[in-house]
Amino acid sequence: MRSLVLAISTLLLDPGHAQLVEWMVDDDVNYTLNPAMTEHRVAAAPGAVVTMRMVDVELVYGDRTYGQVALDARDPGTGALELSCLLGDSVAVAATVVGNGVAYFAGHFNGDALELCDGTMMQSVGSGFTENRFILAWDLSTGAFLWSRNISADHPECQDITSLALDEQGRLWYLMRDFSHAQVVRVDGNGVDQVMRTISGIRHLGTISFDPAGGLYVSGSCENGILSFGGQDFPVGSDEGYNMFVLRYRPDGTAGFARFTEDVTFQDPTVVATADGHAYFAGSIFIATTWGDHTVPAPNWGSGVFIARMDSTGAFEWNIGLQQEDGVINGDMDRAEGPCISVDADGNAYFLGAGRGTAVWGNGVTSGQDVITDRTMTILAIAPTGMAQWALTSAPTTWGIEPQGITALAGNQSIHFVAHTADPFIMGGIEVGTSGVQAAVLGKVTGINTGLLTNAPGRSHHVWPDPARDHLFVEHDGQVPVLAEMRTSSGQRVRLLRLQPGLSVIDLNGLAEGLYMLRRADGSVDRFVVE
Repeated sequence: MRSLVLAISTLLLDPGHAQLVEWMVDDDVNYTLNPAMTEHRVAAAPGAVVTMRMVDVELVYGDRTYGQVALDARDPGTGALELSCLLGDSVAVAATVVGNGVAYFAGHFNGDALELCDGTMMQSVGSGFTENRFILAWDLSTGAFLWSRNISADHPECQDITSLALDEQGRLWYLMRDFSHAQVVRVDGNGVDQVMRTISGIRHLGTISFDPAGGLYVSGSCENGILSFGGQDFPVGSDEGYNMFVLRYRPDGTAGFARFTEDVTFQDPTVVATADGHAYFAGSIFIATTWGDHTVPAPNWGSGVFIARMDSTGAFEWNIGLQQEDGVINGDMDRAEGPCISVDADGNAYFLGAGRGTAVWGNGVTSGQDVITDRTMTILAIAPTGMAQWALTSAPTTWGIEPQGITALAGNQSIHFVAHTADPFIMGGIEVGTSGVQAAVLGKVTGINTGLLTNAPGRSHHVWPDPARDHLFVEHDGQVPVLAEMRTSSGQRVRLLRLQPGLSVIDLNGLAEGLYMLRRADGSVDRFVVE
């Protein structure tokens, strides 16, 4: 059953709570076993929302479920279905991204061939029991495939494609791994490999994300030893040999930084870059987790999460998680199966997870339910300052709720999420789903910026690009010149400037790489990075 439910009234909403679940749409999944095994993905861009969802499950192979998979394109405002395409009968979901009217999908297939919805066949490499990896480019204006490619034909060692991303020029990159190596690969308009960057020493991979300057963030996990990328080696070691990492390539493909923290297993955290060159980083934790000088304590029960923000030099500004009292169990939290964090154009972050009991986030924000055994889904908004702003919580489910992914890239102060549910699912006063039936649920939340802390009121300046190289552009909207000084992160003054009304161009030649502050006479400060 496919259904679309809209919120037609806000009269029943808490008047102090401006976030609205505007609609949810559910599509049945023909599967009766463990709902945590299924996977769906969502991606968005202005004017487009696409999902890659399982329709049924025919085979469980290792930790993957294979079956028929649907590619859907929906109107981001109304949820109306615009295009849909069914793939094969032995397909697994991996990743998706959309931009410039084209949606890209990555996945796996078993059998002799993958049948596309236009009737064409993608031939398998190996026997009918060989797992193959594929990428498709789907034209959202015509519904036709621009190209399709069996990645295993050129990269037989590939074990997984974990992430797709578009760079600052709109070019597609994919992230793949074998047992201990990763490749970040750029393709041309026909899907042909053009550039390959190798990361050695990895075990699992998370996501890739580009900042506006072309810097590339990558997340994942590794064991003790050496992590190598971009021409540099980074030693890593911990007591148990399990580590999470986040790294950044400079725009020229050389290594920028790599940061590590100890873990108890190999995981796939999410990293996403912001418009100002910073990045958010999030994942699940089972022990105390430290990024930079900021530590999230170990969860008192079950699992916890960390949500951190860093600049393009790898300096962590903050790291937050559940707030808890020693020895007191209120609840736990886990991240979404797919990308668990997204960022809007203003730099605000949105986290998707599920937990039991009550989660306390600080700043008066809580999520979940009072009953410790109740499992609910949570969307949490975080300002760039690291302060929780609001949270939305679903009603508890009788069987299961598995959040799958979140995106804030459609714009219009909205986010879209995808989840896998078993039995009816209720959030924001809207109910979808059927008793005893599993389903893929796509939903839209509006009013997401209400109450969020953005730039300080009255701010009349802006600097770009960040990171910067040769020049920095500074916009000053005042009517008279203002004095400013440029200082290093250690406080050393390196330039004294006079900013004119309008646009000023600052020459950065001769400055060492690193983090700088531009401080004006009125006390306002901008931070930027020189590469």
